[in-house]
Parts: sequence; C-alpha cells; structure tokens
Amino acid sequence: MKISLLFPAILLAFTVCALAEAPQPVTDFNKTLSAAAKDEKLAFILLGRPTCGNCNATKAMIKSGKIAVTASNYVMGDLNVDDPRTQGEFMRRYGKEKFGNTLPFVVVTDSHGKLLASSGGPKDANQWNTLLAEAKGKAAAKPATAGGPDANWPFKTAPKTQ
Repeated sequence: MKISLLFPAILLAFTVCALAEAPQPVTDFNKTLSAAAKDEKLAFILLGRPTCGNCNATKAMIKSGKIAVTASNYVMGDLNVDDPRTQGEFMRRYGKEKFGNTLPFVVVTDSHGKLLASSGGPKDANQWNTLLAEAKGKAAAKPATAGGPDANWPFKTAPKTQ
C-alpha cells in the first residue's frame, strides 16, 4: 500500500517543481515585451551587466526559487546595460523611474509593458518578493484601459476579447 502512494507523491513533487521553474531569460528588450504580451504574463525586466554582483545575486535567487519569478507567471528580461541600443530602449520607456545609481535596475510590467513596480540596487529575496506582490496587486486592481498609450501594444489592432 505504501509503495502505491509513493508514485503519486513523486509525480506531484515533480509537477510542483516544474510549475515553480524560473523562466528562461530573454536578452532582447522588445522580444521580452512581445513575449509577455503573447503569453499574457507579467514581465520582470532586469537591466544590469554580466559582471555585476548584485545582478548575478538577483538572478541566482530567481533561479533557486527564492524570488517568486516563475515561468508560469512571468517573462524575464535579462538586459545588458552596456549595450547602447538596449539601454536606450529601456531608458526611453522607464528612465523617469528613480533607480538610484546601483545596478540592477528592475521593472515589473503588465503584459502590455505598462510599469507596475520598479527598483534599483541590491535587495534580499523578501524585498524582491514585496516588489512582486506590489506589482501583482496593481495588475489585479487596474486592468489595462482601452485607448491608453499602450492599450494595443504590440498589436496594430485591438486583441480579440472572449
């Protein structure tokens, strides 16, 4: 009898781990926003550099599951601040935020690229998870309004409603 319960328990454990898997980072700004729109997910966009300790620590916490950025709920952008085109696109869209002077610069957006939360500099897992909770709260409280500047982004026509 105990062996018959072991298989479903193992299957459940693998299923839970698969659902909590970190998203594969996208290294292109526009592809990150397009993927979020296509998949109807929030975007966690980190602007940093490959040699940045704070950036790498944040990515390691995501990969280990300490920060609740999961493939089932988020598209993750891992953008290089040293790429002038990437930095320019990011700053044109979110540069009015007060990130401070220390990497990483992070924004959490809805599926249309609308800013829900932002932060700069090093954080522990609890601080990042608080930022995510703030973003999710805003996303749940205020759906995208038709006719706004990002209402149909990246679509040329309004998406079909069901």
